[in-house]
Amino acid sequence: QIGHVQVGTVPEIKLTLEKPRFDASLVYLTRKFMDLVKTAPDGVLDLNEVATRLGVRKRRVYDITNVLDGINLIEKRSKNLIQWVVNLSRWQVLTYQ
Repeated sequence: QIGHVQVGTVPEIKLTLEKPRFDASLVYLTRKFMDLVKTAPDGVLDLNEVATRLGVRKRRVYDITNVLDGINLIEKRSKNLIQWVVNLSRWQVLTYQ
């Protein structure tokens, strides 16, 4: 019956996720973001395009860029543009050891 649960039973709840959990993790998204930075002309990225290419909401992209901005690895050029400001070859040594 609708609205009634027998004592001692747990109602079944099904959640449907569009992507596996790892695919939406910040670690995974940051790695994908870095792949985009490496191929961007002059290290400049449009955050709208990043969100589209990563298949996430812009809020998730902001989560990444806010951290990178806070540790001075990127600079905001305008509302939707950022630029990588660190030598990528040195950064690769630091991140992939």
